[in-house]
Amino acid sequence: MMRARGCALITALLLIVVLSVRAQAPMPVVERITDHRGRITRVTLFSNHVVIVSIRSETEDFIHMATLNFDEHMVYLQALEECANDIGNEPVTSDVESRDSSTRLILHIGPNAPRILEFSPLSSLNLPATRIVSIVDDIENRAMAALPGEFEIKRWEPALGDRVELRQGGEAYVTSIGEDGTIVLSQIDGPVSYTVARESRVDVVLRVIEPTP
Repeated sequence: MMRARGCALITALLLIVVLSVRAQAPMPVVERITDHRGRITRVTLFSNHVVIVSIRSETEDFIHMATLNFDEHMVYLQALEECANDIGNEPVTSDVESRDSSTRLILHIGPNAPRILEFSPLSSLNLPATRIVSIVDDIENRAMAALPGEFEIKRWEPALGDRVELRQGGEAYVTSIGEDGTIVLSQIDGPVSYTVARESRVDVVLRVIEPTP
């Protein structure tokens, strides 16, 4: 019963935090920077529900972004908050080092935030720290599974005349916008029109080629 009350309190507090930061600049919630033989992967979850994964190396310069829905974001926040509270003073219980791999984990929530954990893949972590690593893995996979251009399309505010590239190929213009966000796309050099609900835009539109001035 006490555990359930504690979880309810955490959820309520997190909801207050989420609502209070909406009008502010987005802040990082958790970050992980992994360096493996000079290949640096950074995963960051922000307070505005955005996940950014960047990969940098001598041969790569990659960035991928995704937006979590409200419920997804709250689940991650609650799990991270619980783990941060339980992590203890010594989350890394061994100092085994790896010459070519290292991880830096930064918690911007929980006690003593921002709290930085640095460890190698060979180190032993206590259970809360292991859970945090698993949560960040899941966040990274969620971002990497997003459709190309999904982040930008979700933030797109269509205007009449916007020119877009379709995921199935070809281009189209926005010729109608409904009050509920439904748009009509008329294919360029073709007779086909598409009626697209707001929630389906990312499945149809790959990118905005030329927004209306």
